[in-house]
Amino acid sequence: MTRRLVAFAGLMLVASAAIAQELIPTPAEYLGYKPGAQFTTHDRILDYFGELARRSPRLTLQTFGQTYEGRPLVLATITSEKNRAALEDIRRNVVALAEPDNIDVTRAAEIARTTPAVVWLAFGVHGNESSSAEVAMLVASTLLGDAQAAGLLDDLVVLIDPLQNPDGRERYVQWYGRVRGVESNPSPDAFEHHEPWPGGRFNHYLIDLNRDWSWMSQRETRARVAMFRQWRPQVFVDFHEMGYRSSYFFPPSARPVNANLPRQVDKWLDTFGRANAEAFSNRGWQFFVGERFDLFYPGYGDSWPSLSGAIGMTYEVAGGGRAGIVVEREEGLLTLAERIDRHYTSAMATLRTAAANREGLLRYTYDAMRASLDGARNTYLLLPGSPNSRALVDTLQQQGVRVSMLTAPVTLRATRIDGKASESRPFPAGTAVVSTRQPLGALATTLLERNAQLGQQFVDEQRAKSEADEPDDFYDLTTWSMPLAMNVEAYVTNANVTGPLSPWAVPAVRPVEPASYGYLVSGLDPNVYRFAGRLLKDEVRFSVADAELAAGEETWPRGTLVILKGSNKPDLDAIVARVAAGTGATVVPLSSGWVGRTTFGSEKLRLVRKPRIALVGGPPAAPTSYGVLWQTLDVDTPIPYTAVTADSIPTLDLGRYNVLVFPDGNYSYAKPVLEKLQAWVRNGGTLIAVKRANTFLRDKDVEISKVKRWEPPKKSDDDKEGPAQEERYNEFRVPGSAFRTMMSERSYLTFGIPRPPAVLIQGTDAFLPSSRRIDNIVTVDPAGALVSGIAWPESIERISGSAWLVNERLGRGNVITFADEPHFRLFWRATLPMFLNAVTYSPSFSR
Repeated sequence: MTRRLVAFAGLMLVASAAIAQELIPTPAEYLGYKPGAQFTTHDRILDYFGELARRSPRLTLQTFGQTYEGRPLVLATITSEKNRAALEDIRRNVVALAEPDNIDVTRAAEIARTTPAVVWLAFGVHGNESSSAEVAMLVASTLLGDAQAAGLLDDLVVLIDPLQNPDGRERYVQWYGRVRGVESNPSPDAFEHHEPWPGGRFNHYLIDLNRDWSWMSQRETRARVAMFRQWRPQVFVDFHEMGYRSSYFFPPSARPVNANLPRQVDKWLDTFGRANAEAFSNRGWQFFVGERFDLFYPGYGDSWPSLSGAIGMTYEVAGGGRAGIVVEREEGLLTLAERIDRHYTSAMATLRTAAANREGLLRYTYDAMRASLDGARNTYLLLPGSPNSRALVDTLQQQGVRVSMLTAPVTLRATRIDGKASESRPFPAGTAVVSTRQPLGALATTLLERNAQLGQQFVDEQRAKSEADEPDDFYDLTTWSMPLAMNVEAYVTNANVTGPLSPWAVPAVRPVEPASYGYLVSGLDPNVYRFAGRLLKDEVRFSVADAELAAGEETWPRGTLVILKGSNKPDLDAIVARVAAGTGATVVPLSSGWVGRTTFGSEKLRLVRKPRIALVGGPPAAPTSYGVLWQTLDVDTPIPYTAVTADSIPTLDLGRYNVLVFPDGNYSYAKPVLEKLQAWVRNGGTLIAVKRANTFLRDKDVEISKVKRWEPPKKSDDDKEGPAQEERYNEFRVPGSAFRTMMSERSYLTFGIPRPPAVLIQGTDAFLPSSRRIDNIVTVDPAGALVSGIAWPESIERISGSAWLVNERLGRGNVITFADEPHFRLFWRATLPMFLNAVTYSPSFSR
């Protein structure tokens, strides 16, 4: 794979004019089979684009990143030879439109009048939605080989992203090739229509890349966002597949639409929708608009570009992982070739529409960014000191949001992000300042505001559906506010921030001074867990503070690491310096064993026993839950661990581990296995269960956990006048909302958390708090529980006062239950320390 990556780096060069005169091969001619007859592998798709680049000067390939499995991410740029000669000037002019404070209206009009529009066609973000990557080759060959289509290239620069998720696609394609017979079997019952765990939808770490644009947790997303910012396209289309029994979707989008989007976006969605509708009607094909697929959550491959000045759109064709090459449905067979044809038709209709509206689209980018620059101003103030303050700012800046910093204290009247009333309060130097009066003000507002506006009519309609026991139309989360998600103390004001400001700057990391006695790392250091993970890997002995430490004039919080030279090998100084440099942690040297009121033989310090972690994967674990925890341990921390399969638990030698993690999932084990797990916990093991994973621990014959699911009160026998308990098909679910909490500050599980965090809750389940108060580590605050998002009164009643994190004692071990994901989509970091404390320190706090 390294060889291939190096080879494709060379394709950034334009092919020679002599070779360009050769005929452009169609995919069928080059691949040796008709598109739709079989799946094309990642390597062959890249080979084909490489051949096009060699034959035509109108196409260049650029490698802009690499997947976790080492596959290159490539972008094909296609335009006319005339535009090719001035391509860098074109790119700079288009980017200038997205930065309207640097050019005036006259210059913007001139650019719009004389410059091609940029259209980005993105294929295959979900690896088992297989037709779109095939379409990428057809579109490219048509633009280069068809004279009429090539005429569009004077008005357009077309960017083709042929494989957004190469790792997931290869997982699906290789599996399909192994299980199909000589002929594809159209029966939906056939093996080839039932992917094994985890499926090809996700990338290597089983993250949904179509939910990651705003959070950039994946290297694929970070590379793609950086490339987007280099081009700032006017149109961005994300090609998908949906269930094979459906038809075809293109915008206008369903409600809700993100309220921060420019109003003109509706006009453009209608323009492209009508053009697609005409093309489909001419072929007699069915389609739908305005249903199911909304433009609300900011992490999608249509909404994030839309918040960044493009017309972002999702196109969905019937298919998906169940469709294979051919699948039978009531109205007849659905073939891969038909799915390709429909996506190809919408892609070409989109390009024709963009070319016909070139000037208007360029003006739209300028006007949309100008509207944010000239619009109403809110300013968000992100206080320093929280572990995730810097991570929040870094995430904004990587997307192009401008961030300033106070260089001296100021006093302002502002409203706390999770509060209601404004207050006058001081803001210290180092406070990050984000004004929404900037080109990406709509994006900044969307990511930072407490509540996203849903529209009262839409909310009322969903309430009526819930009351009628019908499924609601909430497609994804109803909250994602980054200050809440990262537990960063934040305020918002509409007053002018007149204090001294400078561009945001990260303090330089000081090299570690050699210590004569030992070292400290604050429990609130943003990199403390990465530091601890590296120490464990390097076999360094260290302790963690179970209470505040006083050293000199400073107070060190719970969770602070203490590394003493007398407990380690002579090369400790070198190891600490290397680990600090590699993790970015701030390390403070100690010159004595008695600093102020603290001595480092105190019983407040717990020697950290090395955790031997087993992470359970495979069916029935939810792939995304496993993936998040997998990346957390493997990349983000990293802490040494072993991945095991759920079906290996009956024969697994549990004695090799002292921490066992079950991601969300519906596990079921026979009584002997449950007895084995119970004995292991009693002997000092820690079992961690996320969400539904707690269910099997409550087996009536072998009870490992006493955590109980909330149930509505039942009518007693003598309550003859009371209403019968309503039986429902659809419970009043929480569609991804944030709730206030109360937190125990006596538990090691809350190390590294400066204040009770907001927790994200999805679904219908809630856990009753334990009758043993010491077990209730985090509970939902019954006083004003809902802090952001939507929840019906019935849901709030169920959630208020419920247990979110419980640590039960069983013998000498622990059973730790999370009611929901502790690191949802790798961006809800407010509760991440609880999981890291559980896996890192539980063996040191067993009884």
